[in-house]
Amino acid sequence: MLLSPRRLIPFLIACATVALLLPTSMRGAVTDPDGAFSRANQDFERGDYASAEAAYRTLAQSPLASAELYYNLGNALYRLDRPGEAALWYRRALALDPRFAEARQNLQVVKKKTGYLVFETRGIDAWLSRFGQGEWVAVLSVGLWVAALSVTAVFVVRRLRDWRSLLWVAAAFGLATAGFSAWGLHRLSRSAAVSDDLAVVTAGGAMAVTSPVPDAEKVVDLPPGSELQILQTAGPWTYVAIPEELRGWVRSEHLARVTDFPATSPEKR
Repeated sequence: MLLSPRRLIPFLIACATVALLLPTSMRGAVTDPDGAFSRANQDFERGDYASAEAAYRTLAQSPLASAELYYNLGNALYRLDRPGEAALWYRRALALDPRFAEARQNLQVVKKKTGYLVFETRGIDAWLSRFGQGEWVAVLSVGLWVAALSVTAVFVVRRLRDWRSLLWVAAAFGLATAGFSAWGLHRLSRSAAVSDDLAVVTAGGAMAVTSPVPDAEKVVDLPPGSELQILQTAGPWTYVAIPEELRGWVRSEHLARVTDFPATSPEKR
């Protein structure tokens, strides 16, 4: 239904007013995300870390969020002396890109500053975690294709009969590669449930206590950036697993899940 001229003018004025009242960073994020990202980087370079953080957070709410954006937000928060939140965003960057070397390096800087607790991953699991699921699937596909083409060549291409031994070796190598990739995917899927429950202590002065009551005994102090595994949530309290095989209750507002990306679920502050 078309608006009459008498109603159209007030409607346009109202739309213009709403647009003007939107924060500048939000308007930039909606209409020009690349420009908003560049302006946020310029704010950071000028030392205006608060403005840079606000702009990065606005962009993080959009579907265009990336590991680089999360990394930059972590840098701004670290400069604002909020190391726990910085560690959270570095880990979110690594969740999107497990081989983001700069994010991993800056996590170590935060650890030196706060001495946070962390679940140690050793051996083959530490190596496997450096590759994303998509990369393991790609290697699996290549291995299967090599095996299938080699076996097909043995039985179909007569000109390659003299190369049968080499083709069987190639087929065996392809199957072995595919089998190793399938095993790697299985190991990653087994640890996925743990990573989905991984949380980070974002606040200073946090601690774990023996029960969800104000006067409970302290289990351990939790420096900002510490990793925890969420086991149960009960109102304002969260029951967690703590590195070094400890358990305790922590105030929920002191935590944020690594996988609660802001585009789908707002961050707990």
